[in-house]
Amino acid sequence: MQQPWKAALTAAAVVVGGGAAQAHDFVVLKLVNGHQTIDVTSYPTTLDFTTVALNAHPTLPSELLTATDPLLEPFGWTFTPTLPQSVPVGGNLISYYKYVINSPADCVTLGNADDDPTTPGSPDPSFTNTFAVTWDSGTAQSSVKVTCKASNALPCDNTLYFSASGLGLPNTTLNKMDTTTAALTPFSTASAFYAATAFNHLDGYVYAIDNTLPLKNLIKIGADGVATAVAPLPELGLNTFPAGTVLADGTYLVYSGPGFGVLPEYARINLTTNSVTFAGPTLTVAEVLDFATNPTDSKVYGYNHVTHRLTTFDPATGATTDFGPVGPNDALTGLPALYFVAPAAAFDSAGNFYIYGSDLTGLIHPVNTLYKVDIATGAFTVVAVGDVSLNGNENFAMCAFPPTVGGGQPSITRNEGYFKTHEQAVAACLAKGGDIDLGKLGVIGSKEEALGVLWMNPATTADRRQRSDEDAMRVKLGRQTLTAMCNARLFGSPAQQSIDSARSAMDSGSPSDMETRLKELRVLNDQGSKLSLPAAFNGGPAGARHALSIASSPRGGSR
Repeated sequence: MQQPWKAALTAAAVVVGGGAAQAHDFVVLKLVNGHQTIDVTSYPTTLDFTTVALNAHPTLPSELLTATDPLLEPFGWTFTPTLPQSVPVGGNLISYYKYVINSPADCVTLGNADDDPTTPGSPDPSFTNTFAVTWDSGTAQSSVKVTCKASNALPCDNTLYFSASGLGLPNTTLNKMDTTTAALTPFSTASAFYAATAFNHLDGYVYAIDNTLPLKNLIKIGADGVATAVAPLPELGLNTFPAGTVLADGTYLVYSGPGFGVLPEYARINLTTNSVTFAGPTLTVAEVLDFATNPTDSKVYGYNHVTHRLTTFDPATGATTDFGPVGPNDALTGLPALYFVAPAAAFDSAGNFYIYGSDLTGLIHPVNTLYKVDIATGAFTVVAVGDVSLNGNENFAMCAFPPTVGGGQPSITRNEGYFKTHEQAVAACLAKGGDIDLGKLGVIGSKEEALGVLWMNPATTADRRQRSDEDAMRVKLGRQTLTAMCNARLFGSPAQQSIDSARSAMDSGSPSDMETRLKELRVLNDQGSKLSLPAAFNGGPAGARHALSIASSPRGGSR
């Protein structure tokens, strides 16, 4: 890792002023999200600060004495490792820090507190953040600038977005469809062949997969209509992914069925980090061109073109389960439309399920038809006939979850560390929902048993026996699962889908699947941890020593 940093620092060393600075023994560099200046356009946004101090002496080690960041120190910034430290020739010290910007008002606050007379400014407030180091013969500093601009998030208002691509051509349009007439209003055009379109209620953006070969990219579309490639997704390989939905916890689920690659595959993508948390084959042979998450039960629904029935898709396993009758019926013959193609599916916030499709047997049969589907009976009801010629490269995207959950703002959460030191919060969690079953870890029925899980050592048992890798991962996942359940009960965090998947992984005993679920729950539990607690909530004082002293094993489990 030293060579890339050396190149960056060497290049930056010639900058005079707010960039990196070089003196006799050290070159320093500060970055925010990989850059020295960034614009924030969606909220909340996590800023990843990186600070680097490189020994620039050609022949001797240098000792770094101090490292300071006056603007961020009141918020918990510290330089790691502790100083002073001797740095060898060509060596460096790198420290990381995260800070969440919840609104442009945060930039105003920080801009008023920094030492830059030009900030915060108007109409787009900004702040300058400076990192400084000292050693026995000198000092050096480096600065970054962050500007907060108006949010580019889309409103969570039951707008039905309809994407349509040519037959493999690098052009895709995104329109707004009227849910009563199926009329289209143009919104966005992109020079990309994207699909798996889905609305993320946690940040207010539409996401999609650019299926243009050879490398997949994650596409993000905001209120300005611009389709931006935000991250490469090499884990998705050569398959084409037509189906996509965002789960209740903000996970982006995509599927590539038969005919779209060598084997059917599915993947889960973390839209906070823009990274694939799982990608692999599935045993299902269901051909699903689009699916959607139901806000009333958090399950994923679609139309299986192999069986011509509605189906549910399990995000944890990739398995599908068909249900209901064959449908819809052909309006001309009254018989099941066995050549029906449904490339677009979406739920609105009330749980209404929309499917757009055509019977491809001929012009006298229903084409370009918007249906409302009763998932209890499987009945298709015609809403309207549209004017788009379907070719199977279309998708719906809709904000299915209410603005109080999403619409650009995450739910309030607290992480594992909070609950393990706040007995009153744990007691309130259990009082609100009763016992918590963590499978092989046991059943939690009291705050003492909950604290027993939260303080449980993943490495060894209470009698100091070494845990297996599988058991260690189960303990870690159990602690995050308990935390997620309390966040859901106390603050309404939309975590049930992830909790169910984590519980399934804990029982399966698969370390790799448990690790995937662990990463997902950590993101979920951390995403709203900097938001203020509700005024009516009282989690009590923090008390680690007493909490640890009363911790006990859950029923049916072992410490």
